[in-house]
Formats: sequence, structure tokens, C-alpha cells
Amino acid sequence: MSNNKIVQITNVSFYHDQNQVIRHINLEIEQNGIYGLWGRNGAGKTTLMKLLTGLIKPDAGNIKVFGERPFENRNVLQNICFIQENHPLNPQWRIYNVLTLGKYFYKNWDESKANIWLERFSLHPKAKVKSLSKGMRTALSIVIGMASNCPLTIFDEPTNGLDAATREIFYEGILKEYENIDNRTFVMSTHHISEWQRMIGNIIVLNEGEILLNDEIDHIQSEAVYLSGSIDDIKPFIVIEEILEEKTMGNMGSFMVERGSITQKMDRSKVTIESVPLQDYLLRKTQKKKVVHL
Repeated sequence: MSNNKIVQITNVSFYHDQNQVIRHINLEIEQNGIYGLWGRNGAGKTTLMKLLTGLIKPDAGNIKVFGERPFENRNVLQNICFIQENHPLNPQWRIYNVLTLGKYFYKNWDESKANIWLERFSLHPKAKVKSLSKGMRTALSIVIGMASNCPLTIFDEPTNGLDAATREIFYEGILKEYENIDNRTFVMSTHHISEWQRMIGNIIVLNEGEILLNDEIDHIQSEAVYLSGSIDDIKPFIVIEEILEEKTMGNMGSFMVERGSITQKMDRSKVTIESVPLQDYLLRKTQKKKVVHL
């Protein structure tokens, strides 16, 4: 394994009840980064995270995390923290019981960091888990993930249930963590990429069990544009089969396309070219062409 690659996935497939959920995936994740994992429901995100964290093993291909196969491998698993959506917590425990368990489960547990995050989220150590709102339970799960100090920390939808102010506390805190710690990699699975854009370096896009995109987020963001103007000035100069979204009214139209679909012959002085929000691009990229006539 290369010194800076902590995850190497080679031609991995996984089946669930004879349904191929993961299809021949190849992926590398480098040390010291914040990665985004995006996909629609059923794209395979949860299955991929379970494969990475050794909860299940692939039906084909190889997975190496920190140079070893993660399935039932204590050497690997003690360096991974996986915070699932609706992370299972005993409702009868108090918060300090949860943190005590974390201290014994994670070899790099940082109690002072746990206390800092409790204070950030205004969580009282003596509060019972069953008394916490959905947002407070989510915040407690974040405390576990951050205080684990694991070199590979994976969050599945970590902001579900958090209000805007609490989400901002999390975003600011994770940026500080990333800036001050050299040996830590985060993978953030989310349906809502827009709020994460300023933090994520690379984004992995899953679609129907395959990796559709895997690149720096700024590069992916710049791939798509809106072209607006006369249909006669636009449509003859783009690849029709590659239009991601089309809206027309009379002879005027707006077309979402990738830059590679635009031919050199287009007179760009007659066309308005605008950037596409990343979330919109990914939604269109992972569905069939949608045509709207107004």
C-alpha cells in the first residue's frame, strides 16, 4: 500500500438476495482528507460504508484498509469509527455511560475532546439518552465520532435532525479538526451536498451500485453549465443525447449540459452561460433526461 492511501478497493461487487448492490467498484482514499459520498436512495452508499468498516465482506474483489482486509480484523477496525445514521444508543444510558464505552472501544479516545464537543452542543453528561430529541441524539453521535480520534472516521448523514445553528457548529468544528490534525481522514455520506461544499476536497458519486464520479469537488462543480438563449443558437451545437435538462418556451430555451457536450462552432456571444449548483447537477446526472415545455 502506498504511504498515503489508506483505502484501496479493487473490482469489488456485493449481492443482497441475488441483487447486485455494488458493481465492480474501484476506489482509493488517501490519508488526510475530507471526502464526500453522494448518491440517491438505493445507490449503494450504506453498503459501501459497511464494506469499508468490515461489517460485511465483498462477494468479489478485494478491499484493503490500512493495508489489510477489514472484515473481522481487529487491527483494522480499531482504527475506524463508523457513525451510522440513527446510531444505535441504549435509551437507558446516560450520556456519560455512552462516552465511557467509547473510551474502552476506541484506543485513541480523547476525553477532553469529548467534553469540548459536549459543551459545543450543550449536552449534559447526566442526561439520559431516552430524554434526548432526535437532533440531540445526532449531536451525541457526532461527539462519539469526533472524540474517537480514529484515523478513518465515517459519518452517515451526520446532520440529520440538526437545526441550522447546530449544523454550523459541526461544520466549524470539523474544519478545525482537519486543520489541526495530520493523521485523520473523514468520509461524509450525504444527500445534501451543498452545505458540505466548502469542506469537502473530493466527492465520490454512486449511481446504481457503480462509481459515476470521483474527483475534486471543484472540478466536478465546473463540469456542468446552463446555456440560455435562442434554441437555434444552442441546440445545433450541443450533443442532444447528452442534455441533462431542457426547458423551452417558444424559440427560447435553457439547457443543462456538460462542457464536453458543447461543440467549438457555437457562437458563445449569443448564449448566456451560467454555472449549475452542484446538487442540481448530480440530481440530473443520475437520472434520465428531463424535458420541460413551458
